[in-house]
Amino acid sequence: MPPLHILLAVLIQVLWGPCYTLTKPIVGIFPPLMLVAMVYSIVALLFTPLVPRAKTPRRTLFLIGFFGGALQTSMVFLSLKYLPASTAVLAMQMQLPVAVVASWFMGRDKPNLKNTIGSIVCLIGVAIVVGRPEATDAWFGLAAMLVGVISWSVTQAVIPVVAKDQGMTLYAAMARYAAPQMIVMSLLFESGQWQVATSAPLAAWAAVPAIALLGFALPYAIWYWLLMRHRVDELTPFLLLMPVFGVVVAATQLGEPLPASLLLGGAVVIAGLAVIVIRRGGRGIGQATAPN
Repeated sequence: MPPLHILLAVLIQVLWGPCYTLTKPIVGIFPPLMLVAMVYSIVALLFTPLVPRAKTPRRTLFLIGFFGGALQTSMVFLSLKYLPASTAVLAMQMQLPVAVVASWFMGRDKPNLKNTIGSIVCLIGVAIVVGRPEATDAWFGLAAMLVGVISWSVTQAVIPVVAKDQGMTLYAAMARYAAPQMIVMSLLFESGQWQVATSAPLAAWAAVPAIALLGFALPYAIWYWLLMRHRVDELTPFLLLMPVFGVVVAATQLGEPLPASLLLGGAVVIAGLAVIVIRRGGRGIGQATAPN
């Protein structure tokens, strides 16, 4: 990869890790689905007039906007509501082993011992981080993250095949479909949106466009631009940086503790991811996908 592309791949992780972590207090103010609806609405309204018309078919955009945007992000935000930010960010790294399995089922890669071992190590690491949840809310948060992980991983495996756009053009088009989908979902499954909107502090409102622009629009536009220029196995090693930034921000900015189980489990998760992405004979995970 050219040096500029490497810098861009690192920048994505610098933005993604802290963004998801710092979203934790915001989902305590705004209902998660409402927050996702606002994020995608901001992206769609700001960037649609600035990008060319999408060439990807509308039906395709509707589907990838839902599974790669609306469903995935809403599940991650729900998980952040019920789990510590550091735990959620580490659990999110299950996207890579899920992506490996998705690539097997799609016939884009063949099962191999290295990826199997790496996936098992990741599962062990997540189990150490999470421990044995005693509360129903914790189980719900983990289940939501699993749904988001699967939705994102499978969608990313499909995007390079079905999308005819890239960068901000693709992401703005996805946001145009994800925004109304999320508005409907919020109206159906949440209540009290008006009361929250009128009582939320100014700092919370200021955080919404910051999340939309710095946590979603910019990194995702760069990601989709790189995804059309490089194999996914060239990009996935950079994902090892995301939980590092996320956990550090959770400890320093949110005051979350760093128990030994979290540090040990995080190290095991990263080790498992490393096993998967390290190339063997010039080949990584082949055509498998990568997460957010």
